[in-house]
Amino acid sequence: MQRWFVLLIALYSPLAAYAASLPTADWERYKTTFITPEGRVIDTANQGVSHSEGQGYGMLLALAAGDRATFERLWQWTQKNLRREDGLFAWQWRPNDTPPVKDWNNATDGDLLIAWALAEAGETWKQPEWTEAARTIAVRIRTTLIRPSNLGPLLLPAQQGFEAGDHLQLNLSYWVYPAFRTLARLDPDPVWKDLGASGLKLLDLTRYGAAGIPPDWVSLYNDGRLTLSDKPQQRRFAFEAIRIPLYLCWSGQRPPLLLEAFQRAWPSDGAPAWLDLNNGDRAAYPLTLAQRAMRQLVLTCAEKQPRPMLDLQLDDYYGATLTLLARLALTTPRTP
Repeated sequence: MQRWFVLLIALYSPLAAYAASLPTADWERYKTTFITPEGRVIDTANQGVSHSEGQGYGMLLALAAGDRATFERLWQWTQKNLRREDGLFAWQWRPNDTPPVKDWNNATDGDLLIAWALAEAGETWKQPEWTEAARTIAVRIRTTLIRPSNLGPLLLPAQQGFEAGDHLQLNLSYWVYPAFRTLARLDPDPVWKDLGASGLKLLDLTRYGAAGIPPDWVSLYNDGRLTLSDKPQQRRFAFEAIRIPLYLCWSGQRPPLLLEAFQRAWPSDGAPAWLDLNNGDRAAYPLTLAQRAMRQLVLTCAEKQPRPMLDLQLDDYYGATLTLLARLALTTPRTP
């Protein structure tokens, strides 16, 4: 059975296929700015903290750049500093705190990104221990972070803090669609395919505001009701939901109505950086670099034809990261 999995993975290694799409010069600039020699990805706009999500992004970028040495440093630092006894990862590491990890709760998107990168790197660089590590993470996610519902399986954002007595709090940008496909090959359970379907259902049901776009967070009640969060910042379309089109396009899915909704929300780079989907309030400042990168991705993904991508700018960690990830997503041959 194990040999069968290895053969199947060998037939499907998308990250290796588009390594040339990440120019060496841009990767070197990104690495020098945001990754320490030890392998820690630094969020320069957030007091220099590191996140499991950022480590996963860094590993994916290093793999796409063909930089095995940096990939190994990223993985080693992640294991040493974030890995928990159950194989998942603490969500945040703060350099100015003692100890740097005070909250050992996980972040499910970070776990998914790390597992996805390990699975692809294990095949690309013939490292079966990375493949096994990815499988271990996938099984732990499946057995502890997925909940049944009338819409299909749902992905908890973390093991703690998002289950109330009568509802779940969900973040639709945690549905990393291309990762589900890779992890399903290592952990052959139908729930991975079903997660993809449930995510699309949720997106169809969470169209709010004049543009008809999903919020950063949504609440699903036991009786089936989907509502905006009662916390003002969480009911916005702001800085989390912007990753939804990234993962959709990366997996080859182009829901036309949803892409049109994002285009309505982002008619130009001067559009407001966030929208309150409850009362219509909006930011007094325009789209950030990260949002501009996602806007450009949406336009290209919707039209199915190339557009010039944003130049890499190094004054914004999140923006620089999403700029490079957008390039990878748009150059990956995928089928829905």
